[in-house]
Amino acid sequence: MDLILFSCRARINSFFRQKRLQRLLLLSVGLVSAGVYGWLFSFLLEQAGEGNTKLGIDQVLEYTNLFMLAIIILKGFFPAYIPKANLIPQLYPVSALERFRAELVVELVSPFYFVLLNFMLFLYMMSPLYTLLHLLQSILVILTAHITLRSLQVFIERRMRWRNTNFYSAVVMAGAFIALQVRMPMFYPASEWLMLVVHIAALGAFITSNFFLEKAAAEPRRKTVNYSSSARRSLGWRLFKNHKQARQMLLFGFAFKAFILGTDALAFAKKGEHLLDEVATLWLFVGPLVVFSYVFNNVWGFYRNLWLTVERSSGTVKDFLWVTWMALRLPLLIDAVLTFIYVAAFNHEVVFFTIMMYTSSVLILAPLSIVASIVSPKTVSGGLFSFSAKASYLFNIIAVGLMGLLFLPLIHPLLYLVYPVVIGGAIFALVAVLKEYPKYKYKLFETHFKAEA
Repeated sequence: MDLILFSCRARINSFFRQKRLQRLLLLSVGLVSAGVYGWLFSFLLEQAGEGNTKLGIDQVLEYTNLFMLAIIILKGFFPAYIPKANLIPQLYPVSALERFRAELVVELVSPFYFVLLNFMLFLYMMSPLYTLLHLLQSILVILTAHITLRSLQVFIERRMRWRNTNFYSAVVMAGAFIALQVRMPMFYPASEWLMLVVHIAALGAFITSNFFLEKAAAEPRRKTVNYSSSARRSLGWRLFKNHKQARQMLLFGFAFKAFILGTDALAFAKKGEHLLDEVATLWLFVGPLVVFSYVFNNVWGFYRNLWLTVERSSGTVKDFLWVTWMALRLPLLIDAVLTFIYVAAFNHEVVFFTIMMYTSSVLILAPLSIVASIVSPKTVSGGLFSFSAKASYLFNIIAVGLMGLLFLPLIHPLLYLVYPVVIGGAIFALVAVLKEYPKYKYKLFETHFKAEA
C-alpha cells in the first residue's frame, strides 16, 4: 500500500511540476467539457424518457457506455501511440502481484480519468434516469476498457511466451470473461443489482487474465536493425526501411488505420450502413493523419542526421523541402493506396469527396509538419514504445482540428470554399517559419544533439 500511495503522489506531482499554469488551464477545460457533455447526455435521456427521440432510455445508456469504452481504447492509439507505463523496473525487488497492482492503480490516477469520472458524476446529478446502479456499471465499463488497452499494449510491446503456463491461464480467464460478456454484455444498462454482481465477476476474470498475460510476456521485444545496401533502391525507400523507429511507428499506424477501415467495411457488408456515417470522428482515419501525427510532425526528431547533413552541406530551404518530401513520399503512397482500396471497394459513393479531402489534407498537413518539426522539436529517445512523446501534442491537436475542417463539405458542398482558406493559411505559416529558420536551427541542434551530452 505504501508503494501505491508513494507512486500516486509522485504521479500527481509530475503532472504539475512543469508548465503548471498551462496544465491547470487544460484540466479546467476538461472539467468544463465534462459538464457540457454531462448536460448533453442528461438532455438526451430526458428526451428519450418523454418519447421525443427514436432512441429509448436503454439505448441512450448503452451508447453512453460504448462512448466511454471507445474513447478510452482509442486514446491509447490516436493521434499517437501511448506506451504502457512501466513504473517499476523489472529488477526492482517487488513481487509480480505487487508490481501489477501498483501499476494498475497508478495508471488510473490521471487527468483523463479524473475528467471522465466528473462527466459521470455530472450526469448522475443532472439526470434522475441515470441511477446509482448505472453509475457503478459505467465505472466497471471504464475499468474494462482500461484493462483491454493494457492487454493490447502488452501484446505490442513485449515478446509473448506462447507455451508458458501463465499464457494458458490468461487464455482461460479471458475465456471466462468473454463467456460472461456474451451472456450479459457489460455496456447494456443494468436493470437489477444482480447483473452488477455478474459484471464484477467478469471484470475480476479479465483483470486476472491481464495479470497472467503480463507474467507470460515479461521480456521486452528484442531490437534488431536492418540496413539496405542495394544501390537501386531510391532514397525514399532507404529512409523508410533503414530507420527502424520511424518504419515501425508508421507500420503500426497503418495497421491501426486498416483496422478502423476494415471494421467499417465489415459493418457495411453485414448491415449496409457505414460506421463512418454514425460516428463522424472516424472520418479522420480516411485521411493521412496517422502518417503525420505518428512521425512527420517531428520529422527532424526521427531523421535528425538527415537534417544535420542538409544543414551542414547547403542549409537552403529548397533542400530541406526536398528531403522532407523524399522521406514522406513512400509512407504517403502506402497510406493513399490503403485509403483508395477501401473507398473503391466499400465506399465509392464518396470518391470525389475523398480525392478532394485527401489531396487538400496533404497540402495542409505537409507544411504543418515542417512547421511543427522546426518550432516544437521533440527528442526521440528510448525504445520504440518507450514512455516518451515522439511528437508535439499541441501540433497533433492542431492537425486534428484542421483535418476536421476538411469534412465540412459533408454538410453542404458550398463549404468546399473552406479548403483554399485552410491551405493558404498552412502555406503562409510555413513561409513565415522558414524565414525565421536561422533562429530556430540552434534550438533544433540543442534539442536533437546536445540533449545527449
